[in-house]
Amino acid sequence: MVKKTVHRRKSQGAHGSKKATKTSIAAAEPERWTCAFDGGATSDADSSLALVRSGINGHRLRIIDVHTGTQRSEHAGTAKICSVAWGRQPGAADKGSAHVLVAMGLQSGNVQLYSPARNAVVKTLEGAHVDAVVAAEFRGGALFSLDSSGVVVQWDVASGTAQCQLKTGLTGARALLVAADAQRVAVASHRIELWDVSRAERLHSWPGHTAPVHTLLWAADEAALVSAADTDRHVHVWDATPDAEARPRAVLATDSPVSSVDVAASGSVLAVGEDGVLYAWHQIAVAQRSTDSTATGARRNAIGYTADGVVRVVSAATHTQSLPILRARFSRVGSGEDSVLIVRGGAVKPLFETLSLAGPDGQFERELVLSREPQGNLLLTSSRQTDAEQQLAAQLQVYSEKGASVTDPVAEGVRASHRAGDDDADESARAAQGVPTLADRIKQLSVGADTADPANGAALAAGLRLTAGTLVRVLVQSLHTADPEMLETVLSNAARPNIVRDTVLGLPTAYVLPFLQQLFERFHATPARATQLLPWIRCTLALHAAYLTSIPSLVPQLAGFYQGIEARLETHGRLLRLSGRLELANTQIRARCLYEKDHERQARAAMSLPMKPAAVYREADDSDDAGPADTEPPTPVWQAEESTDDEGGSGNDDDQWKEGSGDEEMGSSDSDSDSENESDSASDSGSDSGSESDDSDINGLE
Repeated sequence: MVKKTVHRRKSQGAHGSKKATKTSIAAAEPERWTCAFDGGATSDADSSLALVRSGINGHRLRIIDVHTGTQRSEHAGTAKICSVAWGRQPGAADKGSAHVLVAMGLQSGNVQLYSPARNAVVKTLEGAHVDAVVAAEFRGGALFSLDSSGVVVQWDVASGTAQCQLKTGLTGARALLVAADAQRVAVASHRIELWDVSRAERLHSWPGHTAPVHTLLWAADEAALVSAADTDRHVHVWDATPDAEARPRAVLATDSPVSSVDVAASGSVLAVGEDGVLYAWHQIAVAQRSTDSTATGARRNAIGYTADGVVRVVSAATHTQSLPILRARFSRVGSGEDSVLIVRGGAVKPLFETLSLAGPDGQFERELVLSREPQGNLLLTSSRQTDAEQQLAAQLQVYSEKGASVTDPVAEGVRASHRAGDDDADESARAAQGVPTLADRIKQLSVGADTADPANGAALAAGLRLTAGTLVRVLVQSLHTADPEMLETVLSNAARPNIVRDTVLGLPTAYVLPFLQQLFERFHATPARATQLLPWIRCTLALHAAYLTSIPSLVPQLAGFYQGIEARLETHGRLLRLSGRLELANTQIRARCLYEKDHERQARAAMSLPMKPAAVYREADDSDDAGPADTEPPTPVWQAEESTDDEGGSGNDDDQWKEGSGDEEMGSSDSDSDSENESDSASDSGSDSGSESDDSDINGLE
């Protein structure tokens, strides 16, 4: 797709070129890796690849064996990893793997040192960077790191402290390169700058890239620099000598933007384009050091030097499908031109292959096309079956009608009538002997817990065990012949958990996956049957979990079931929110009803209690024109009996009897309460003299 876009760009002019370039970048951006080989840093040859992949909560660092393609260790962190670099612990005498470190530059500005042998982060360097660490490199027992603001920090790995800090002021920096003596560093963004670390002085600057530089390498014994930038279809070779010019020494042209570059000790250059093609130049960096360019002048055109060799990989099945090359490296042993390591496949399962570019004459092959089998992602099915898939396919017996024969319908009808008569005789004989017939067994298949006779418990248990064994055979037969009606007969027993468990437990492992696929298809087609299908799915996944985990292509085959479950769970949140609102409204309604019931109960209780008057007013017995004397209550009976004719009826005497009788009537009945009130009121109006005369009258009576 990228290659076609590039050809279209050549014929569309300036506007079409800009549009096609954007399309090419968008299509090839996911193929750019954050990775590093350990060759030259920890060992003479490449043996491991540190590859950064995106995870759920952060980035993952994978250490992959180059020879076998297997993963040695993995570190899962919560921070974004922007750069990686291989190195060794300072002071380590041997070259064992126990002292190997991988520096991870984080977006937070810290640098973590990861040990693949321990599978743990052994140290964190922090406090010197503010922006993301975009590049790192071990050199001379120290670690150099670069952040996006152009600050270079030299770390003491043993103590974890910053020894030196160099502020280049180069914003948007992407690449870092340290000299062998650790005294010079090259920093690259849109331009390349060479700095002296000890004096903090810029030695040289090369402007020439319109995009940020992503790769920067030494060439020709650090006398030249090789750089490649984003969206740039050229590899630039720069003169790094003290009297160098600002223009590139050589421009190497490719057909697509360059994604990775490598340089051999002899000066040969490798470049991998975003179209998945490998380009090689033979000793181009060394040849351009001399003024005699006759040997290379024939390969130069208007845009630069074309490649001496081109390597492509195509599919062995179609011979037209291009299999992209992702990375390429020269061998770090000897001159390094005879052996090239290429990486293809995918980030989940990268494939490593070593090939030779040089021909019999020592020059690179002009065109080299490799035919290879396509390798897909591990989570996706591919045309090649693994050993486990082949074993599973061998266990499945495919239904075939190869041995079937066509018979005469008339003759077959005659034979069927004879067989029917024999079958009736056999059925009668089995019924006489007490053996269940075929019709009885079919009825047992549809016997449920609700239709069975609860009085016959022992017979029911025996029938259920027989039904479970029969269902296993029916299920196997339905899967073997792909009979949907027979399978539905088995699925109709979902309401009987014991039968479901025994049937699934007796199902052969060769039919587990086909049974799950049938269940998933029905669940996806009719989600309303979840009550009937989920017991079978749940029981099958639980009882055959060990077998299912051994199937490598299980994840894509369960994708439909996952989608159905997620679709059903999408409405779960909305239903919960609706349930909460309804519960709130229901609570308010219940509280209102309880309040009204309590108020009504209090009102009924108040009406049922006897009413006591707060005040009682009685009418006088005489007419309304009677005087005030007539309104007084009559004299009690006991007072009338004790009174004499000679004592008279003065007002003081009346007050005496009324006042004296107050204490004696405290325990009297409620009928005399009114007279007590009147006598008390009358006694209040009596004078002190009247009280004295009352005392004398009482003594006289005694």
